[in-house]
Amino acid sequence: MPSTSKVIAIGNVLRADIRGFVIASRIPEPEVPTFGTFVRAPIQHDRAQLIGLVYDIRLQDDPFLRNLAVTVRSGDPAFDEIIADQRDNRVIPVEISVASVAYHYPDDPQCRYGLPPQPPMILHQITVCASEEVHRITRSPDFMRALLDNRDIPADELIPTALLRAAPLHAKAEYDFLLDAGRYLARNLGRDPARLERILQRIAWA
Repeated sequence: MPSTSKVIAIGNVLRADIRGFVIASRIPEPEVPTFGTFVRAPIQHDRAQLIGLVYDIRLQDDPFLRNLAVTVRSGDPAFDEIIADQRDNRVIPVEISVASVAYHYPDDPQCRYGLPPQPPMILHQITVCASEEVHRITRSPDFMRALLDNRDIPADELIPTALLRAAPLHAKAEYDFLLDAGRYLARNLGRDPARLERILQRIAWA
């Protein structure tokens, strides 16, 4: 299994509840996490780690950006230079929304799936999960339970993305991992076959 031991801090908690939280960030564009990225946040006075999935990324404006957006034009000799400067040097404010899926304690090998006992506190730093942590969280398909129950997120898109992101971390068991996930979804969405089909198709088409 590949290792990603480097800790990538992406921002601090702006607001939160037990179902999820929003991160305020000013990281450069290449480091902005993508849809479906696993991230973690400290909870309960750093005694536990909350694991969540990025489900929305919003670029925020400010007066300077608004003025630039209405004045810079494609074809202007300085256009490419201005755009590159904004992307690489002047970091655009970003809000990243995360849905809670599980939490764990450092001295306990078992993950607790579902909503945490408390949300992360405001201004706590959020980091991208290392591959080992993603592997640990996704060993059981129960990590999808909170996503299936959360009607405020695009779960039907998020679940396939998370599964496909995690599958290569299970090495030779990748096929079994996806098969177990499909069975779990079938059990939990048996009364909603249309939704089940949508999710499974998105996995198959990827």
